[in-house]
Amino acid sequence: MIAIKNIMVTTDLSTASYSAMEYAAWLAKKEKAKVTLFYSVDNLPTVAYHTVDLTFDKFREEILLYERKQLKEFSNTFQPFFSTKLQMVITEGNAAQSIVQYAKEHTIDMIIMSTHGRTGIQHVLLGSVAERVVRTSPCPVLTVKSKNVVEPTRKKEKKKRIR
Repeated sequence: MIAIKNIMVTTDLSTASYSAMEYAAWLAKKEKAKVTLFYSVDNLPTVAYHTVDLTFDKFREEILLYERKQLKEFSNTFQPFFSTKLQMVITEGNAAQSIVQYAKEHTIDMIIMSTHGRTGIQHVLLGSVAERVVRTSPCPVLTVKSKNVVEPTRKKEKKKRIR
């Protein structure tokens, strides 16, 4: 029998993450599992930020403080749906690598994450964090299509008659 006791649900703090949170709440309740809400802040560019009162380190700390506040607000929105307290983790770095590394180091039994549903050039340029996590994760990954994805629509082409 497979035991799921440690669930990691990832977020980018967008509404696209809501679907993953719903599944995490459902599965955590069913399995009586603890849940880690995981957010990775992209690496900040290391260009010179020096002014009289602002260094790169101070700029970085201000950004991380802001992101922690955003994660706390996100967590508070969903906490009522969970039977246990959400553990919040924020890291800095490449999202896919950070997710997989955390899962390995903390014996996560399942990762739940939303997909943005990017296709075409957006997928090529932006890549897919979910795809990279699925390929490299040490545990099962449940990917949930975001309910907020706008499906591309194609214009109906008029059929031309061939004479």
